[in-house]
This record gives sequence, C-alpha cells and structure tokens, in this order.
Amino acid sequence: MLKPSVNNMTVRVFARAAGLDHAETDAWGLTRSPEYMARNPAHLTPMIEDKALPRGVLWESCAIMQYLANKHGLDKFYPKAPAKRAMVDSA
Repeated sequence: MLKPSVNNMTVRVFARAAGLDHAETDAWGLTRSPEYMARNPAHLTPMIEDKALPRGVLWESCAIMQYLANKHGLDKFYPKAPAKRAMVDSA
C-alpha cells in the first residue's frame, strides 16, 4: 500500500475495524514494475491478494471492502438489507 492515500487508508481502517487477519505491504515504487503490472494492469493501490478471486487480486477500495464484507459475513459494515446496503453504497 502506498502512503498516505485516502483510498489505501479506508481499506486499512476497515480491515482493522473488522478484525481481519491481514498483512500490509508497502508498494511505494513498485506499482509500475512488470511484476505488479502483470497482476494489476491498472497499477492501482490498494490491492488485495486472494486465491478465491478470478485473477487472484482485486483493486479499488470500495470493491475490496465490499468483497471482504461479503466474504466474511460482516453485515454490521455492509448490511444485506437492500435499503441499508444502498445507504452504504451511496456514502
């Protein structure tokens, strides 16, 4: 993760608040490397790695938080009720 990005920070805070076991990697200077670009052609951060994902990685902070909330059943952060979920999505 690069510092100090609002997008990176939101995912960091979310993972910590949710109590998710995770590791953070400083990607400063690496996002345009051939290895990084092969995995994430958008060369964006934050990015998570998860073998369950079709490409093994996911970027975009909102997509990451939605994925983690759905994967781990974190309804208090991302409710299943459509009206409540819409309010989270609109924030």
